[in-house]
Amino acid sequence: MDIPVEYKRLFDDDWREAAIYGGRNSLKSHTVARFLLIRARQRKTRVGCFREFQNSIAESSHQLLKDLIEKYHLNDFEVTNNAIINKLNGSDFIFKGLWHNEQSIKSIEGIDIAWVEEAQTVSANSIEVLTPTVRKPGSKLIYTYNRLFEDDPVHQRLVIEGRPNTLVINVNYDVALKYGWMPEVLRLEMEDDRERRPALFKHKWLGEPNSSELKVLKDWAMIDEIPHEARLERRGLDLGYTNDETAIVDIYYYNGGYIWDEVLYQKGMQNKQIADVLINQPKVLTIADSAEPKSIDEIRSYGINIMGVSKTKGETNTDTFVKWSFGVLQSEKITMTKRSVNLIKEYRNLVWATDREGRVLNIEDPKCKNHAISAGRYAMTTIVPVIQRKERLASMGMAYHKNKQRINPAV
Repeated sequence: MDIPVEYKRLFDDDWREAAIYGGRNSLKSHTVARFLLIRARQRKTRVGCFREFQNSIAESSHQLLKDLIEKYHLNDFEVTNNAIINKLNGSDFIFKGLWHNEQSIKSIEGIDIAWVEEAQTVSANSIEVLTPTVRKPGSKLIYTYNRLFEDDPVHQRLVIEGRPNTLVINVNYDVALKYGWMPEVLRLEMEDDRERRPALFKHKWLGEPNSSELKVLKDWAMIDEIPHEARLERRGLDLGYTNDETAIVDIYYYNGGYIWDEVLYQKGMQNKQIADVLINQPKVLTIADSAEPKSIDEIRSYGINIMGVSKTKGETNTDTFVKWSFGVLQSEKITMTKRSVNLIKEYRNLVWATDREGRVLNIEDPKCKNHAISAGRYAMTTIVPVIQRKERLASMGMAYHKNKQRINPAV
């Protein structure tokens, strides 16, 4: 089992936390997985494999470890559907998501090594929950990640601020090239990005973070549950099927702002199945992407109150619908429920598309997956104009609101 020399410090015992970061195809996950399998054969070791968001075992490192066990014929390991156990010494691997899972994480006993994959998405709160949980003498935490933004909490903690006994390994694709482990198809992709898309090359292959200025949405809050006083105003629907998820998001009005709550996020949903989900939710107008009129008509035929979003922006607005509708979101106070896992992932990752030099292209859609965001965006564009109309009436003396707060659009 080959280990690149750049990673040899993993086998030393003089570090507590490790930040292993860099660009694509730098062998981070594969090397750490090999290290953990070797260590689990050397002596009894409990390994906790974590990600910020893990809805199923398929989203974990379980498959990678299983593949390596099969590749190297490590027959002393028994692989089950949700765990891996060494039959000779009792070493075991467990797999957990960190987000909104504090009590479950705190209850895990005896972790020797915690491995956090895709750690660029891990919140500061999740790090603070996990760190004291891994408390055995000699225990370790390993974070592998490709930097997303300049202020990623894991990078701030371990590299910018620094912690005692921290191992830092910064690696890129040149490691794979050095040992002849970079597939030709990836090498050609890398060369093409370097020649034609230098800004993308720096982020994708050299691991440089996106500027925080590229974030489309900022300062959204989180909430555990929807308050009883909140009022359901709209439901947004973004239609997908084979390659894209169908997303349904409920929009509540509360205390001058809006609460978004994820209802559905799933591929392969047919219109009848979508209607079955909607008909079992509280009754409210559903706003869907108007690019799918046939699907909207079919869903309506099952008794659903649904309409397509109007992609007009008013007589004086010259922006594209995409830019205008995101501007609507940027101007509002928005909170997400903590159970809205896919919505939160999209919110954190969503950045504006850029040209080859890294300049923002405002006329294009943001890059990164945004199906749940789109569902909520369609719904919000049907609410905000109502608010603005009422506010204009109020300013003309036709209505008056004592506290000068925003008028509930349902009133």
